Amino acid sequence: MPRTSTRNQFHVVRFIKDALVWERFDGQALHPVPHPDQASKSLRSLPVLALIPDRLFFFYQPESDHHSGSLRQRTAAARLEMEQAFPAQASRSGPDIVLDAGRTRILGCFPHPELTEFCRRHQDVLARANSVTTPFFLAWNAGYRRRIESWIWSNPEDRTTAAMVHGKVTFFPGTDVELKARLTEPSETGTVGKSFVSPKEWRLPELLLAAPDIGWSQLRLPLPVADGERPGSRQLVRLWIATALLGGLVCLGQALRLSDQQAQVDHWEQATNRLYSEVLAPPLGDDPFGRLLFRHSQLQGPPRSGPDALALLGLLSASAPPEFHVENFSLGPNSGIIRARLADYEQLEALLKALEAQDSLRFDLDQASSADDAVLATIRASY
Repeated sequence: MPRTSTRNQFHVVRFIKDALVWERFDGQALHPVPHPDQASKSLRSLPVLALIPDRLFFFYQPESDHHSGSLRQRTAAARLEMEQAFPAQASRSGPDIVLDAGRTRILGCFPHPELTEFCRRHQDVLARANSVTTPFFLAWNAGYRRRIESWIWSNPEDRTTAAMVHGKVTFFPGTDVELKARLTEPSETGTVGKSFVSPKEWRLPELLLAAPDIGWSQLRLPLPVADGERPGSRQLVRLWIATALLGGLVCLGQALRLSDQQAQVDHWEQATNRLYSEVLAPPLGDDPFGRLLFRHSQLQGPPRSGPDALALLGLLSASAPPEFHVENFSLGPNSGIIRARLADYEQLEALLKALEAQDSLRFDLDQASSADDAVLATIRASY
């Protein structure tokens, strides 16, 4: 027996007289199986193709499929054509437009009223399938996939025949007389069917062999809602849950990063406020940086007259005793006033003697008084 690719092996579930029949396709033939779950582990992982009866859909090839234009224009024209040709069907549920594997050919379909009840009865099996289709839709795709212009598919279950004749899809009762009549009908170009090559007669194994090449997603037909849940929606729910979990993890990671950055911001704000408190007298206010800029502009501004304030304070600091503290000072055009606090009068006398040695400035004691175990002195600096 020749070896076949595992890609061409899958399970097939058919509904013969509404009874489930499980089979395994090995790339050449179908083999009955009790149930995929009872098979070996390697076989249980094979894809599942569900073939539902053709009678559950009404297929129609619109005339607009043969017209020129973009796919969107042809699809819109096909939908309008079907709504006008079948107004009763369109009023209940609009026509569905399905495409072949190459997305070049258009086929319209209406669901049969029995389809909803059928999906409800077999909801678990249909939800498990990788693709749900009909033999005719599989043959229609296989014909374009294999570049077969004329073909016949005889359905033994409902004794109907579908054929591609003169580039058009046609359905009729499965009789040889009707088939010959269809094939010998003149085409739109005036040719007669007898001059054509005999159409390809599809067999189910040939169609199944073409299924993986067509693609499971391309073979899916639109199914109605059954019991509030469309077959296959469990996968969508799982995908939605996975997406929500992934989004939650991303949000959690961003929240942790934001929390870490906020902690760093708080740390730097506290460090900055400590620096402000060392330079500015409390309270800092709402704009300590503005106060710092204002103080800096005062110190860096051009002197109106007299010595630099920092130079004056530097002379006092160099001559002052350890407990000397400047309470306030002001500078005028010719002199400045320094109000300071000392421990006792001895320190005051020592300070005045030290200041007498300065050649650039003259320091005179204007006033001295005792208060709270300290001496408050007012010293005038002349320049």
